[in-house]
Amino acid sequence: MSSSLLSSLLWTSSCAVILLCVYVYKTFGYWKRRGIVYDTPNFLVGNLGFLMRRSFFDYCLELKDKHPREYVGIFLGMQPALMVQTPELARNILTKDFDHFQNRNSFSNQSDPLGALNLFTVKNPIWREVRHELSPMFTGHRLKFVTELMNQNAKELVKKVQRDYVDKKKKVNLKELFSMYTSDTVAYTVFGIRVSVLSDQESPLWHITRNMVHFTFWRGFEFTMIFLVPVVAAFMRLKFFSETATEYIKKLFWNVASQRKDTRSAADKDLVNHLLQLKDNLKLPHAASDLSDKIMLAQAGVFILGSVETSSTTLSYALHELAYHPEEQEALYEEVTQALAKTESGVLQYQDLMDMKYLSACMYETLRKHPPVPYLDRLCNKTYKLNDEVTVEKGVPVFINVMAIHHNEKIYPEPKQWKPERFINVSDGDNLNYTFIPFGDGPRFCIGKRYGMMQVRAALAQIVQHFKLEPNEPYEVRTDPYSVLLAPYGGGTVKFVPR
Repeated sequence: MSSSLLSSLLWTSSCAVILLCVYVYKTFGYWKRRGIVYDTPNFLVGNLGFLMRRSFFDYCLELKDKHPREYVGIFLGMQPALMVQTPELARNILTKDFDHFQNRNSFSNQSDPLGALNLFTVKNPIWREVRHELSPMFTGHRLKFVTELMNQNAKELVKKVQRDYVDKKKKVNLKELFSMYTSDTVAYTVFGIRVSVLSDQESPLWHITRNMVHFTFWRGFEFTMIFLVPVVAAFMRLKFFSETATEYIKKLFWNVASQRKDTRSAADKDLVNHLLQLKDNLKLPHAASDLSDKIMLAQAGVFILGSVETSSTTLSYALHELAYHPEEQEALYEEVTQALAKTESGVLQYQDLMDMKYLSACMYETLRKHPPVPYLDRLCNKTYKLNDEVTVEKGVPVFINVMAIHHNEKIYPEPKQWKPERFINVSDGDNLNYTFIPFGDGPRFCIGKRYGMMQVRAALAQIVQHFKLEPNEPYEVRTDPYSVLLAPYGGGTVKFVPR
């Protein structure tokens, strides 16, 4: 290589390095120039250097302790973002000033229709249309019907616990066990398929959901980029669902839809029926001919993921806490016993479960201490004045630190303690002035919230009715670093003792 060519390469490389350093320096000075306290970033990765080693759940909690203030600047890679940490600001972002924050920050691209068009990620105006059409799926009347199925599946859950973890003395993986339970329920809720993987039957849904239980490094990386660094997800063309899961959902959906083509009636109450109606009702301007089909499939996919992940996590942590709190466990057992004594059928139906205040309190306190989603994200779609000192520019993500609010010592004294009495007499829809937001709030709150909580109630009541729970691992459970949502590392475990 000639000296002149070598000199040219060195000069070009030096200029590139200098320009990169200038760009990084300017980007990481974003919050400093605005006089906002920020979490010190690292080169290129910003504040995300912990990823795949620790969970975002842990980071949100640590950020609250490190910067105990109303808001703090962070960097998602090279993207500046604002993390707000008070109920008042949460209310403004989620509800009061929703017109400034209509969409989520997560990656949404037509190259991944199931990932881009589901109710969680889809942008306005399609989001509003889909939300309106799906709302009837989650009425109280519909939920009463589904509760009967949840109770049946909870009975199978009890049988499996007795068969595998009492009689055979296997060590239980709670996350996997409850993913089986929720998978059985969602199989009927979405596709009208009555099947029980809990009783070792072949389940078409379990082929999809079992892969959601075990987050590998790669799936964890994919989800993390989709939710936190969408520019990387776009560049790498990452997928919300794996290719295998996507094809399986398509095949299953269209098989069921084909069977309904000539027989569809008002008797079909599952999500497939609602989605077929949604296709007929959607008014999509300038839509491609297959856009409605993609929207239908996307809703089926995200409902499966959301129903399985959040409920299985909440049940896993609820049993863990009850195992370490025998007095609270006994109080819950007494409430279940008394409620059962009042029923003629010996089964706790929808209203029976809703009326059990201590059961609800145990569930709410678990959701407070261990919210499955530790943060809520919104993308600023037009310049927004947060207060007299801070203006959020269009395109800047704003995150609500749910952990900071749920673990605020002024709101919840001794926040690391699990105390169900905090939530006695709290109703399902009460966000306690935005101090309790495990399902989000405002127009984009989780549409399946009541469904998920009833799923937890039905399983928790029958588990406590039949078994005493004893600890089988240390109280402080490590969180899964690969999971973008909260999950106990190794799935979590307890010891079941028949009553």
